Amino acid sequence: MKNALLLASLLWANSTLFAQCSISINAPKSLLDTSITAITITDVRSLLQEACACEVALNNPSASVQIFLPEANQASASLPTTFSAAAQFPYQHYPRHDYAWKQEKWGDKFLLSLSADSWQGISFGLYGLLQEKLRFKFYHPRNTFVPQFKQWPLTENFTWESKALFDKNGFHLHTQHPLELTEQLHDGTLPNALNDVKEYINWLTRNGQNYFEFCLLNSIDKRVWIDHAKNITDYVHHRGLLAGVDLSLHMIQQKTFQLYTSPINKKKQIAANLAWLNKANWDMINMEFSTAEFISGNRKKKEQQRQFVIQWLKDNSHTKLMGRQHVVQHKAKNTKAKNEFVWDSTSLALDKERGVMAHTVMFYDMSKPHAPVYENENQQHMYRFLLAEHQKRETWYYPESAYWITFDVSVPMLLLPYLKARLTDIDSCAAHHIPGHLTFSSGWEWGYWLIDWSIARWSWQHTFNGEKQQRFPDMYAQELLPAKEHKSFINMLNLQQEYLKDSSLMQWMTAMTITDEIGIKALANEYHPRPKLSYKYIRNKATANELSEIQNKYLLRLDSFSHKALKLSRAMRINASDKDVVSNELIDGLEITAYRGFHRAAILRYLIALNSAKSKKQKAAAQHHLADAGSIRQRAQEIVTAREAQYRYPTDRIARKRWDHTAYHFGYLYPASQLHFWNREEQQAKRNRYSAFFMNIWNVGRIVGLIK
Repeated sequence: MKNALLLASLLWANSTLFAQCSISINAPKSLLDTSITAITITDVRSLLQEACACEVALNNPSASVQIFLPEANQASASLPTTFSAAAQFPYQHYPRHDYAWKQEKWGDKFLLSLSADSWQGISFGLYGLLQEKLRFKFYHPRNTFVPQFKQWPLTENFTWESKALFDKNGFHLHTQHPLELTEQLHDGTLPNALNDVKEYINWLTRNGQNYFEFCLLNSIDKRVWIDHAKNITDYVHHRGLLAGVDLSLHMIQQKTFQLYTSPINKKKQIAANLAWLNKANWDMINMEFSTAEFISGNRKKKEQQRQFVIQWLKDNSHTKLMGRQHVVQHKAKNTKAKNEFVWDSTSLALDKERGVMAHTVMFYDMSKPHAPVYENENQQHMYRFLLAEHQKRETWYYPESAYWITFDVSVPMLLLPYLKARLTDIDSCAAHHIPGHLTFSSGWEWGYWLIDWSIARWSWQHTFNGEKQQRFPDMYAQELLPAKEHKSFINMLNLQQEYLKDSSLMQWMTAMTITDEIGIKALANEYHPRPKLSYKYIRNKATANELSEIQNKYLLRLDSFSHKALKLSRAMRINASDKDVVSNELIDGLEITAYRGFHRAAILRYLIALNSAKSKKQKAAAQHHLADAGSIRQRAQEIVTAREAQYRYPTDRIARKRWDHTAYHFGYLYPASQLHFWNREEQQAKRNRYSAFFMNIWNVGRIVGLIK
């Protein structure tokens, strides 16, 4: 009735559409009294005012653009979703948050009506209008593209439906690593700590995400941290999101927070820590039950402890217990079958109360036949696990948008196949009605914000005027890049997909990590792709046939990839202006990836030449390959140095050595700051020293939990 009366007044109002539009957000009082919608309405008004330099009022019938918001109440928020209605097991409810827009032109006015069942749906709908229709771009927590317009840019009538593909969709900040927000999340006394975290929560909300999680570390000050955590979760809930924390029962690696630390009175310790955590009002606890990733532990005892945790949470809180299934395959006893294994943490299937997350790693799809990671041929076992567990308990998909350690941003390289893999997996999950999607995020610089931003937006399916929006890997890069640059970007994505991923050149592009060079077979796990022949073997023992195969099968392709990638990145740079911050960041990431290929090829040529040399003269002649590698590294270093000046968070925090709460004591971009791995590879080749601890930056004892 209110809307009908207001519409009548609009039709009779003596108003005309001026060159500069005016906008009114017509909101019932209930929305202005509810934090979820009130904060969003205030934010959207501010953003629209910045875009149009015009009045954006509340409930102003004379404005030329009228945006009508519906009532929402607790009853509608309690309605079941398609996901919760289908669940035959305990399920954590989240309100329906699909939304729909309709625009009509009435005389001189544009009337937009939003339909949604919940406060969350209204909030997401408003931000969706800005980003999907009005060309706002919420691409980074610290960067927003705000368009400029004097007239309302949407001149045609339209209908638009937006469906959330997942009931819960959000991001896990892997703060076991020293990322942009690791310190702010663990120390509320740092300057702007809470505001920095809120900035990220705002980014999640603006991009239609409803779940936030991070790893809790045991290096916090327990006396004061829980109050900081309560401030964080309060804001998460004010914005209509769910709050989760990742911790462990007794995991010793990477300073993970443990529910018990002593074998004496375990349940008493667990209960005390759960009661302490409960003060912060978490919606989810994502718990690791193993001592370490490759250690499955005593399954019977773990089941008992898990049941104790589940029962405590049911009796004392609304918090749901979640757990993750690692991509590591634990082989079944008495079998030599390569892919026969048992699930690490759900073997007895006793706890339907507990949700589970199927974790995959790096830029590999879960359904493709080739993914040489964590001692696997592929990750199809995780796909089977996801589909099987989906029938038994609340099940989420849990992929990565970056891996960090020796794979992407630490090198650094910008790996575009992440885009194709993540979209492929999202579409697979949606087809099977998987209710949750949690992205494992490991840093945003060097263009990795594009991966996270794309994933967030792909979690919604938009239908405009009855036609579903087409989805493709580069679609959101297209919104930010000029046409010529975007064409080169597509070609670069296809080039990387063909050479690095499909043709397995990635095994030469990654940096070696401790387990690659440890020399102890039982510990030499292949976490990421690596050559079948070690660099030490290539230098000292490889046969002529083996060297020939490397030259003909890999070196030529490395050369081809590097030349093509450099040509494409330089074509992009020609078209980019100095003021085009986004383009230049992506170009830097792509260009340094090309140089990475050149550098690896030069080192390989040096090793092959030394191995083949029959005289001192031939060995001396081989030195020019090492000199080439040094020159390539210097060119790449210039890119890194220039890029550091553009980092969005203090370089001293994210790219230098310093004490922190993690097991690393340097920022996640410290290895990239001086191209540590590139220099190490040159020194290894020059000195013929391939010990895992040569020029080592990892404190292995602290990382694996043997020392503090």
